Amino acid sequence: MPRSYVASGSWPDARLVKTAPPSARYGIVFARRLRDAMALQDLNPNSLGRSSGVSRKTIERTLIGEVLPAFGAIARLEDALGVDLWPGPEVRASKDGHGTG
Repeated sequence: MPRSYVASGSWPDARLVKTAPPSARYGIVFARRLRDAMALQDLNPNSLGRSSGVSRKTIERTLIGEVLPAFGAIARLEDALGVDLWPGPEVRASKDGHGTG
């Protein structure tokens, strides 16, 4: 579970432990981007689920750090929102546990 690597704060605005694996660092940035894109477009998990074909439950669990979505779900979410959600090399370079990017 990605949020198990939270050192302080609440997912996805938390600070991660220094030993957090890459999946947690990428996951926290992904969840922030997803949350922010949904807010900008005034979408909730139900409406995004309908437009993307990704289950509402998967979206909700991603937003609270319970799961990382599968590659196909990420692609469908990006298509539905019209934005890049998956973090790039800035996250790979950040190994300080911040999960910034």
